[in-house]
Amino acid sequence: MRSRPRLRTLAGGTAALLAATLFATACGSDNGDGGNAGAAADSAASQPIEGRPVPTDQKPDAETKIAMIGFANNPYWVSVKAGADYADGVLSSRNGKVDWIVAGDNIDVQTVSSAIRGAESQGYKGIGFFIAGEGNCADIKNLSAKGVKMGAYNTLFDCVADSGGTVNYAQEQYKAGQTAAEEMIKATGGKAGKVGIIVSQFTAPGSEQRRKGFIDGLKGSNLTPVGEGVEAKDSASNTFTAAQNFLQSNTDLVGIYATAGGPFGAAQAVAAAGKQDTVKVIGFDITKENIDAIKNGSMYGVIGQDAFGQGYNVAIELFNAAVTGKNPDSVTQEANAPFVTKENLAQHDPSALPLGTLGTS
Repeated sequence: MRSRPRLRTLAGGTAALLAATLFATACGSDNGDGGNAGAAADSAASQPIEGRPVPTDQKPDAETKIAMIGFANNPYWVSVKAGADYADGVLSSRNGKVDWIVAGDNIDVQTVSSAIRGAESQGYKGIGFFIAGEGNCADIKNLSAKGVKMGAYNTLFDCVADSGGTVNYAQEQYKAGQTAAEEMIKATGGKAGKVGIIVSQFTAPGSEQRRKGFIDGLKGSNLTPVGEGVEAKDSASNTFTAAQNFLQSNTDLVGIYATAGGPFGAAQAVAAAGKQDTVKVIGFDITKENIDAIKNGSMYGVIGQDAFGQGYNVAIELFNAAVTGKNPDSVTQEANAPFVTKENLAQHDPSALPLGTLGTS
């Protein structure tokens, strides 16, 4: 068993097959340079990326299709989709195909389960998906028994391997929360004060692991969380409002920690209040929006989770397993998760490094 805390299973019921319209490849809601990333993936993705899974030399007789299921509610998805698109280019000469599928609006077990079942009905040999909770492991067990290769990303769950999954690629999120706490303590210079916590939603497994890791990491320090946190549902505007409320209600606020999508909204609120020097913002994902905030000083730092690899690595591993019948040596794979600030940004800036470079998403 892994040492991270177990999370309660999200409620999920039997869902009808997702309407076929949801299974068109998403044109996406790219932000900033997301369109450039997609174009780069389409034009340059012919060679495998060094340091990432290598496609098998065994070429299938018939086209082997892989579905990558995600969402489109914040910039994180731009990088995941770019990885899936790049994998599609790499596999195109190997009789492979990767389709990016947007599951719907609600990020929960039932929505993901519906998308998985819809992909299975369309004949995909491998299905990679954002795992919304342990309830999705029932889908892994059912479809793995039918020979479909299943891969989960974004959050590590023991049940993925236990249910017969092929790959589970994600940041170790509780540990990332502890890292964020360590960096917040350093950033605030040991000063006593309060830290506001903004989460996606309390039922989101990855966000919850990050929240708990952060709170545990602050124990014994001079920093005190403001309550248990507030939800922003991955919205930058909601995050802005939550951060603004923290700033207005806590005169001794020294930090804001955002566990999920839209952390640059907190940075914008801090900048609007003119408190960049006294209130440190730490969030997640090496996106254009977050990098811009780091550059202008409104955000102290972010923790990456190899969002590109969550699309690329998972797709390649699923293709390999579908073609060869063999899983990777380890189903559970921890993603690269650097802490990025203005000081080391040159090593992690995706606008200055080749698409797919480790440590740039």
